[in-house]
Amino acid sequence: MLLLAASLCACGAAPGAPPLPTAAIRLASPAPAPARAIAAQPPAATDTPAPAPAEPAPTAEPLGQPLDQYRDWMAAARALHPYPEPIEQMWDVMICESSGNAAATAGANQGLFQYDAATWAGEWNPYRDQPIGDPRAQIFATAKAWADGNQRWWTCYHG
Repeated sequence: MLLLAASLCACGAAPGAPPLPTAAIRLASPAPAPARAIAAQPPAATDTPAPAPAEPAPTAEPLGQPLDQYRDWMAAARALHPYPEPIEQMWDVMICESSGNAAATAGANQGLFQYDAATWAGEWNPYRDQPIGDPRAQIFATAKAWADGNQRWWTCYHG
């Protein structure tokens, strides 16, 4: 409808005269500001912060490992090394110990379940040939430790 009105307004103009601007034309094509003026002006200060770009919220997903993968590994580890507690309890201990960060360290302790090197290298651990910070190895080793009744190794264990 506005375009029709704009074309009607232009029809009554004298031949050779520039067309009269209309509201529809001004809204559709605003005059660009000179590039120099834009570059020379500092950004306008506002009282409200600009909205953050749409990015996923940060998570405790170290080394690119999705936390869902940790749950899958916990289920597989529990099937291989059955222990009486629910997987959710192992999950809670992992979150308490490292916030799910496989690269977490606290003193000499490392990884998802905060093993120290001596404990990790113990004969009890069939995964000791894997790096201590390997999240999959830590999950499977913890399932083995729990299957052996060693849940009390973790200060975060409440059972």
